[in-house]
Amino acid sequence: MPGKEEGQLLAGRVRDLARRAMQNEYLTHTGFLSLSEQSRAAEALEPADRGVFCGGLPEADRRVLFFLPPWMEEETLLRQEESGEGEIACVKILVRGARFTKEIGHRDCLGALMHLGIGRDQVGDILLEKDGSCAYAFVLAGIAGHICRELVTVGRAHVDTQIVPPSVCTARPVLEPRSGSIASVRIDNLIAMVFHLSRSAAQQLIEREEVFADGRIVTAVSRAPHSGSRISVRGYGKFIYEGEEKTTKKGRIFVKTSVYR
Repeated sequence: MPGKEEGQLLAGRVRDLARRAMQNEYLTHTGFLSLSEQSRAAEALEPADRGVFCGGLPEADRRVLFFLPPWMEEETLLRQEESGEGEIACVKILVRGARFTKEIGHRDCLGALMHLGIGRDQVGDILLEKDGSCAYAFVLAGIAGHICRELVTVGRAHVDTQIVPPSVCTARPVLEPRSGSIASVRIDNLIAMVFHLSRSAAQQLIEREEVFADGRIVTAVSRAPHSGSRISVRGYGKFIYEGEEKTTKKGRIFVKTSVYR
């Protein structure tokens, strides 16, 4: 979570980029932002700003905030980014001789990229195939070539790299269905059910601003998320609220969620 000083610096950066995009009529953007940074950045946006969040894929968690010049439409930006023709590149990391090598994980990939001297704000989501033989790292386009030239090992595995369009990425998060009954559709009740916590523990997480719904910090324990909301809880994970199934005679509500594994 950005502190007060970091939040002010981010807000100032957002205002500067928005102004440059409008006055100079060219595309500007931040680096990749975490969920908390995205929430703070969104608070700094003004009605006239033409800000668009994009991470390379629609379901991305870490996203870049773009500021559109007057001549560019949002659809054009998203099309360019998802096709690999924009400011976000996708680097495919393929394990050599995958049958005989230990699989690679998210931490392995991120650590290998950081070892190349790459800043965290230059790296977005890292998605892995189920068997751990291949990963897709979303990065700022300016460093993609450097990664392909310098990245030869990830963990204990030797790897080959290739820049591919983000739309080519076949890796997707694994979702586990999870249902249960709650007293009412409130975000604290949902968190308690999904992560097997007490309601008071769930409320404390919200009070500490460690819960996000659709990329925004949740401040009200009584918030009722809509069906399809993506809810992230720092230190626990994230899930999609799928909606209500039925209501019992005693008034309890059965709900469906899909939990990211």
